[in-house]
Amino acid sequence: MPSIVDELTDLRGTRPAQAISAAMFLGLGLYNLFYKPGVLALIWGILFLAGGLLAVYKLVVGESIVQSISS
Repeated sequence: MPSIVDELTDLRGTRPAQAISAAMFLGLGLYNLFYKPGVLALIWGILFLAGGLLAVYKLVVGESIVQSISS
């Protein structure tokens, strides 16, 4: 029976892992934008939301936006 560390290592880099990280980034961005007051929360919300959208783009298209622009 493989250990949990081995299972998590095998999960790393797969599409489900990328989808989980994209959802986490989008969730953190939306939380900071709508539920936390202040300018710093707005900045963090925009950064997390942009990172989440880039992760969703990479998940859907299969390549990063830098690779898409350069080709």
